[in-house]
Amino acid sequence: MTPLRVGLVGLGPVSTGPLNAGEWGIQHSIAIVNSPHLELVAVCNSTEESALKSIASHGLPSTVKAYGSMEGIASDPNVDLVAVVVHLDKHYALAKTLLQYNKDLFIEFPATPSVAQTSELADLARSRGLRTIIGSQGRCDPAVAKLRELVESNVIGDVVYSAFIGHTSLDASQGWPKAQSGALDLDSGISRLNIVFGHQIDAFISVLGTFSTIQSTFKTKEKTTRLLDAKGEVIDLSYQITSPDIILVQGVLEGGAAASFQLRTNKSPADGVGSRWIISGTEGELVYTSDPGFFHMGTTGGKITLKKWTAGAEEINFQPQDEEYSGHITAPGINILRLYEAFAQGKKNAYASIEDSLETQRLLDKVKQNAAWAP
Repeated sequence: MTPLRVGLVGLGPVSTGPLNAGEWGIQHSIAIVNSPHLELVAVCNSTEESALKSIASHGLPSTVKAYGSMEGIASDPNVDLVAVVVHLDKHYALAKTLLQYNKDLFIEFPATPSVAQTSELADLARSRGLRTIIGSQGRCDPAVAKLRELVESNVIGDVVYSAFIGHTSLDASQGWPKAQSGALDLDSGISRLNIVFGHQIDAFISVLGTFSTIQSTFKTKEKTTRLLDAKGEVIDLSYQITSPDIILVQGVLEGGAAASFQLRTNKSPADGVGSRWIISGTEGELVYTSDPGFFHMGTTGGKITLKKWTAGAEEINFQPQDEEYSGHITAPGINILRLYEAFAQGKKNAYASIEDSLETQRLLDKVKQNAAWAP
C-alpha cells in the first residue's frame, strides 16, 4: 500500500505539554511519522520561516516541504491530504481554500464555529467528490468500535435504552489559564460543551444514532474563577464563566430507544470510574466502564461486560491488534493515529466525515439552544 502523503497546517516548534493551546499539531506529526501507511511531506505555518523552524525542531526529514501560505500547500501535487490543526476561528477559511484546490481534507474537531460554515464546506466537498475527515477521535477508539460492532450485530437485540454517565476534571474552582479561557466561554465554539461533551456525544451517536427528540439541562457550579497567565500569576480575580460544568441530556433516539447522557465536572470521581455507558436491549445488555480521563483520547482501565438474558455475564475483549510501530504512542496521540490509518485504509465507519460532524454540530446546537439552566 502506497503511503498517504499528508500536509500539516499548524505545527508548533516545541511541546510544553500534550494538551497545551496551539500544540495539538505536534500530536498529529507524531502519529503521521510513526505510521508506514502515512508520510508527512509538507508543513504550512503562518510563514515559511516558521514552518522550517518546526521541521528542524522535530527532526523531520529535509524532504518535508515548508510553506507559508495555504495556496502553496494546496497546489502541491505531491500532497494527498491536508490536515488543518489550528485555532477554531481559522478552520473555515483554511479548509475552504483547500477544498477549492480539490484537496482531501482533515479538520480538527469542531470543524467550524457554526453549522452554517460546516454545511457550506460539506456542500463544497460533496460537489467536488472530495474525501473529508474530522478529528473526532472517539469514533476510532477500540472500545467504541467494539460497542458499535456488538450493537450492529444485534447481540443484545433491539436497543431500548442507553445511559452514559461521564466525568471531566476540567474544574476551574482554583483558577484557569488564560490560554485556554475559551473552554469557559459558552459562545467560543471550544467550550466544555463543544470539546468535552461534544467529543463524547459524537462517539455515543456513532454507535446508537442521533436523537430525534432531546431535552437538556445546564448548570455552572463556579460562576467565576481566577484567570492565570503563562507564569501562573493572577491577571483577573473574577473571570466570568458561562460554559456549563454539569450537562444533562435526555430524549429519544431515531431508532426508538430512550437515552440519557450526563457529564459532571469535579476533581475526581469517588468510585474511580470516569465513564459508565449502559446499552440495554431486548435480548441483553452491554456496560462499558473506564478510568477517569478524556474519553475520546483513549482511557485506561476500560472494560466491556455483556449480559445475555439467557446466559451469564462475560467480559468482552476489545483490545486491538495494533501494529508494533504504534506501541510507543499513548494517549492523546494513539487515537489520532487510528483516525489517519482508518482514513488511509478506507474504513469509513471508523472516522467522521464532515457530513457526520455536521450532524453532531446540529445536535450540539439543539442542546445549547434548548437548555434549561439550573441555578
